[in-house]
Amino acid sequence: MEKGSPIFLKKSRSQNFLKDPELLRYEAEKLKVKGEKVLEIGAGDGRLSIEVLRQEPERLTLVELDPRFADALRKRFAQEPRVEVREGDYLELDDKWRTPLIIGNIPYQITSPILVKLCDWMPKRALLCVQKEVAQRVCAKAGTENYGRLSVMVQAHFKCEFLGEVSRSSFEPPPNVDSAFLLLTAKKNAKSLPPHFEIITAALFSHRLQTISGALVHERRRWGWSKEEARAQALKLKLDARKVMHHEVEEFAGIARRLPPPKE
Repeated sequence: MEKGSPIFLKKSRSQNFLKDPELLRYEAEKLKVKGEKVLEIGAGDGRLSIEVLRQEPERLTLVELDPRFADALRKRFAQEPRVEVREGDYLELDDKWRTPLIIGNIPYQITSPILVKLCDWMPKRALLCVQKEVAQRVCAKAGTENYGRLSVMVQAHFKCEFLGEVSRSSFEPPPNVDSAFLLLTAKKNAKSLPPHFEIITAALFSHRLQTISGALVHERRRWGWSKEEARAQALKLKLDARKVMHHEVEEFAGIARRLPPPKE
């Protein structure tokens, strides 16, 4: 049993709890939750939840997949009217659970799906503790080694800030990698993105070292095009010969708006 916790932690669920009280306080303060409705992903034993409540939110929804911790949270916050505990998987929540603010120390193996869901939900702000490498990928600039489909997807929806590293020694038990705080602030123009933006971005980044024209030729079956038709579509985009990885986020948004939705 881990020190400080009455419940055995499961590596299979990435149950590595941030134990540094100053870092937990920093998270809660940085999100600016006062008077806001907040959802916490993977509340665990409630140590971050306590710090969020000290910042006076209007309401705090605690989402916890592990029934042992969900039960412990209900007991811990039984006398706190602002708190609601939702036992289940955040990724399976429907839109009625949307909140303006989201916070959480995220299980590493489901970080990317969580980020994609946040792009759908579009909270005003989200503050996450994620694997350091993921935070670097999310915040990466065009043309850099870490720049990819996740960078484009998240940056098209949010302003991304890498707030700082979190040492693995700040967790119990310590994970095998370091973490980082990531702050996402919603962009006003994100709602204008076409519904097939993610699919097209993923298709193009499957060939990140090709030009956009070359990538469309390789992915032409998604649209049912011949090679000639794919090249013709690329010409209509009037793009230069830069590689996929060198195009800015705004350029991918423009490409998605001008291409038809893939058929598969």
